[in-house]
Amino acid sequence: MRWYAKLYAGTYAAKHRTAILTGIREGKSLPSVYVITRALHSDGLLDIYRQSAFQKRHILEQDPLVIGIALSRREAFEVVVQIVTDLYRKGDSFDIDAFCGTAHS
Repeated sequence: MRWYAKLYAGTYAAKHRTAILTGIREGKSLPSVYVITRALHSDGLLDIYRQSAFQKRHILEQDPLVIGIALSRREAFEVVVQIVTDLYRKGDSFDIDAFCGTAHS
């Protein structure tokens, strides 16, 4: 799992950022945490997962780039809106790889 250097966090997730990141890294169960990643398939832009999905091997084997964290599904959608808005403001294309400074594998 890789982490975006300028990790986005929802309003509530930002207040618990350290605990959330530690929990994710340690594989703890965090039922209310959602993770926003670069889409794992080339036909998408972003994916939203419950944190529990990151305990599954088939997700971790794809080495997802975590771009944001949230403390509810609603907050995850708000974070996605912020990411897409920032992506749009940065240029005239929706190139998430250029935005994050990565190449999609």
